[in-house]
Amino acid sequence: MYFSKFFTSLVMRKNVLTLPLLIALSHTALAQNTAKPASTTPTPTSATPNPATTSAATVLARGPAGAVINDRDVLAELQRAPEATRKAVLSQPEAIAQLVNNLLVRRVLANEAERDGLGNDPLVAGSLAIARDRALSDARLARLDLQNTPSDAALDAYARNIYKADTTKYEKPAQSRARHILLANSGPDSLKKAKDILAQLRAGASFEEMAKSHSTDTGSAARGGDLGFFGPGKMVRPFEDAVNALAKPGDLSEPIESQFGLHIIRLDERREKAIQPFEEIRTQLLDESRAAIINDARMQKVQSMNKDFVFEREAIEALTKPTR
Repeated sequence: MYFSKFFTSLVMRKNVLTLPLLIALSHTALAQNTAKPASTTPTPTSATPNPATTSAATVLARGPAGAVINDRDVLAELQRAPEATRKAVLSQPEAIAQLVNNLLVRRVLANEAERDGLGNDPLVAGSLAIARDRALSDARLARLDLQNTPSDAALDAYARNIYKADTTKYEKPAQSRARHILLANSGPDSLKKAKDILAQLRAGASFEEMAKSHSTDTGSAARGGDLGFFGPGKMVRPFEDAVNALAKPGDLSEPIESQFGLHIIRLDERREKAIQPFEEIRTQLLDESRAAIINDARMQKVQSMNKDFVFEREAIEALTKPTR
């Protein structure tokens, strides 16, 4: 049913938070009242104790009417951000100060709302309940993910089974490694120059040195014309066709024209189509396997809850009707 799918998408969704901390609510306030922040606490993760619960809170800023922001507030705000973002913020005092400023503005406004009785508004109360649910459900999911994270041995076995199930997914196409000398194509004189360079190469001149001296492709020229390994479709068609026509490493092509100019190509090496060894892609497979195992466990949790859900259809349909 639709609602069930919607709920599942919420549970399965990766908790990525677009942090408001870099959008200053009050640049002026920060400039006027920025104290040097206390030393940062290590970023909490699901696999390590949370410093916010194992040590005393450190006050980072104070506002009117007793409003206070401490390190636990900062860590809580960052908790739902990607790990890279958390590390980046916690390594920059100015970013932390901006976050503290934003949190303090929010807390002062919240205190004023409480003072004015806005917490009694039904919609505000509902928003508070949803915010609480979100924080607690995220914490519950983090604990479930930790509980369902497989051991290193189990994860490795899972990844190897995925690899063995269909090795064709990890097939690398045939590749060629070549060098080239690129010349501007400005008419008959360009072709004459290209043929002259080719004659020198066939007479024993160093391809690498000729590329450094004559090639207009400055990037590869600095490497002696080396283009590295490339597979089908990576080069323009005339160039690719010329490379494919070379029989063995060391063979030289005639000057080949493309939209970039005239190329003289030397084949250096060929690699046949092959299956990537497991060890070569082990890290990628481990990451994919870990995510799959955790997501499967989340899905099972959702499905176990769904069977006990009861939906009041009439009430849901009534909510869709416009109010007067």
